[in-house]
Amino acid sequence: MTALLAELTRAAVAERAPDAVAVVPVGACEQHGPHLPLGTDLMVAEHLAGAAAARLAGAVDVIVTPGVAVGYSPHHVPIGATLTADAGTLLAQLRDVCAGLAAAGFGRVFLLNGHGGNAELVVVAAREAGQALRVRAGAGSYWVMAWDELVAAGAQDRGRLPGHAGAFETSLVLALRPDLVDDPPHRPGAPYRRNPAGYWGRYHVEQPDAMAQGDGFSDDPSAGNAEHGRRYLDAAAGAVAAALREFAA
Repeated sequence: MTALLAELTRAAVAERAPDAVAVVPVGACEQHGPHLPLGTDLMVAEHLAGAAAARLAGAVDVIVTPGVAVGYSPHHVPIGATLTADAGTLLAQLRDVCAGLAAAGFGRVFLLNGHGGNAELVVVAAREAGQALRVRAGAGSYWVMAWDELVAAGAQDRGRLPGHAGAFETSLVLALRPDLVDDPPHRPGAPYRRNPAGYWGRYHVEQPDAMAQGDGFSDDPSAGNAEHGRRYLDAAAGAVAAALREFAA
């Protein structure tokens, strides 16, 4: 059975929706340094949604919706080549997507996020959808859901996790679409001060224009490679699948 909502007929959706989990990949269309495509975040979220659906086939019916391609990215606009929605617009779009899925018969909806700027907003959207639509709604950023597995796979050994257009994301895109990757620059990225307890710490620190100081990437992209990317994707897909199995129970 196909896992893509866009490939299903109306009758097939009506039959499957009551017992299925609808997964909505949420990404961004923003600059990713001088070497990665603008759609990196959505590309990864869509891949992980599909890979998790394949792993759960026969156990949990996961149906992957079309992705939300434009996220909350105002911090990348000064660098260039970035589309962004403001927070209210993104929340409204996610609410509308969840409402459409609920009207189609889905009782379980999960927002799978691939972009750091969306992290808090997808959680708010899921909270609102769950209350307003009376559905089971979940949300998570894949690197948080798979943090332990990614660390065990070595994703912190060469740069920031997840960082931005650094070694980690460069590895992912080299594994998924090497034809879209230009020669990665060989130099450090933005001079970010680490938050307490790491990148996703006890509180958030916003540093205006910090990313621009490193040419739009957070750490050395040349440290990425496709073999590492395949390992990271496999680890993340397993963790996302496990989370969706738990969510569906």
